[in-house]
Amino acid sequence: MNSSKSLHFCVVLFIFTLLMGCSNAFKLEKTAPIQYSKAYFQNWTSAIKIGSSGYNFHIANLTPANNVVIDSVFFRNLKGRLVPDKGKYVCQLIKRDPISKGHALNTINDFPFEISNRACVISYREDGVTKYFKINNVIENEGIYYENGPPNMQ
Repeated sequence: MNSSKSLHFCVVLFIFTLLMGCSNAFKLEKTAPIQYSKAYFQNWTSAIKIGSSGYNFHIANLTPANNVVIDSVFFRNLKGRLVPDKGKYVCQLIKRDPISKGHALNTINDFPFEISNRACVISYREDGVTKYFKINNVIENEGIYYENGPPNMQ
């Protein structure tokens, strides 16, 4: 009798968990109050003694509406904060930590979006509500080799 109740409880808990996981917390907007000219990235690596790697991610001429705050980018199972820099928004996504920091892979296990390697998702806040939109056809520029590690890691 107890095992039957435990099984029933586990089934109910499992269904509840599935329903919670299927919420629209990560629903992509069809249109966004944001304009941009292009999104592009560069793969970068550092010397073996440093051992880190990642992507420099850029969104050129990104202009949000007045009530919109740009937050983060989701790209290739990584997430990072977008910051304004000289007319564009940038983010350095670190795929693998330097050897001195344990050389851990920084990908997100439960990545919230199914997107191709040439797409990204931008999160933004509009009137205090977090929303998401997808950019397709992200351009890949030639990679960079940093002998002493990427500039902001020094």
